[in-house]
Amino acid sequence: MSLEEAILDKVRHLPQAKQEEVLRFADGLQQQSAIRMVPRRDRAVEMQWIARNRAAFADQWVAVEGDRLVAADVDAGKVFAAAKAEGIESPFVVHVVREDLPFFAGW
Repeated sequence: MSLEEAILDKVRHLPQAKQEEVLRFADGLQQQSAIRMVPRRDRAVEMQWIARNRAAFADQWVAVEGDRLVAADVDAGKVFAAAKAEGIESPFVVHVVREDLPFFAGW
């Protein structure tokens, strides 16, 4: 008898209330497995693009895919929407800060 068959046999011999509890538990497991994991991507190419083009897009949000600018705007929502409209599932959207700003940690 396999492990699965042994588990099913045990569940069949439980009182009705316990069987329903096991079913709710199993349904919860199925819902948890429906969570989709997005694979991690190396964004080194995008970061290099930002470093090269920082001055031109300072104080803007940019969406970059590989070595290509997808969208740029002061409104992050518009940039994200433009990237999604191009079919990019997980867009790389970054706020480009000016490099000449002095570091400030606050008081």
